[in-house]
Amino acid sequence: MMRRTFFLFAVLVVQDASPLAAQSSMAVLSMPASARAAGAGDVAPVAVDASALFYGAQRLPTVRTVTASAGTWIGDAQFATVALAIPVGWQRRAGSVLALGVQSLDYGSADEYVPDPATDGTRGTATGGRVSGNELAVTLGLRQGTTRRRTGAALSFLRQQVADLSASALTMSVATGVTLGRWDADLSLEHVSSSARNPARQTLTIPSQTRLSVASPNWTVADATLRGVAEIRRANRLGTTSVLGAECTVASAAGWQLEGRGAYLVYSDETARAPWTVGGSAGRGAWSLDYAYQGFGGLGAVHRMGITWHSRDPRSPSR
Repeated sequence: MMRRTFFLFAVLVVQDASPLAAQSSMAVLSMPASARAAGAGDVAPVAVDASALFYGAQRLPTVRTVTASAGTWIGDAQFATVALAIPVGWQRRAGSVLALGVQSLDYGSADEYVPDPATDGTRGTATGGRVSGNELAVTLGLRQGTTRRRTGAALSFLRQQVADLSASALTMSVATGVTLGRWDADLSLEHVSSSARNPARQTLTIPSQTRLSVASPNWTVADATLRGVAEIRRANRLGTTSVLGAECTVASAAGWQLEGRGAYLVYSDETARAPWTVGGSAGRGAWSLDYAYQGFGGLGAVHRMGITWHSRDPRSPSR
């Protein structure tokens, strides 16, 4: 009898897909790549640190920046990102920024089974062994732009390992944005790729995505600054999602900058996620700590933490 392995990942509920389909899809690309953005429904305009690399790269900061985030996904899956953005000295007038980043998803491990043909493989006998799986995405991106116009492009190398089977692929992301009357509008096409050969499933499906977002100017109310964000995105495996979000920023006399953010999913083809997300940040000087919360109903919740360092405080260019 042919020996096969089963590996049921908790991330299946995130993708709302069958086990076989999810094992051939790069789930790491469907998860929020920024702790800041995660707290506002994963909208791109909120990712203003080095993690902007993963949203088309057009919003990369123009100062040296390092951003890292981590969290436990559904079940025991561990998700982490790290990104570095560096202004390109020989093209400073063009607002050029080069960035390198990594996204990783570790599914953990599960018992190995030999399937029983009489049950169509839904049951089997434990071998006593364990199998594991992980996904990795390494991205290199470039941003160019002025105060009114910006463009970005990124190239990603993807690799998925499930037990003793693996697959890899290359994807391309492009984005453009414009600022008119202090309103920001951005359009991105993310992770465009042809399928890659996969011994487990014939093809490795890439969840490419189109994203359109609009962000309002900063409005001052009392001692707070408010900003609204709207975004609609469509992924080839996850369907369409429409999000309305907002940020509130308060600066203290001691130099702290506190931010709160939240979002509501106006429409989503995904069924596992709760319709709302919340998050916040605390920054002082060149450092910032970020937090995000995403509920998944009876499946639990996801807590995400992030940290960002800038070579100088972007809110005080004279530093």
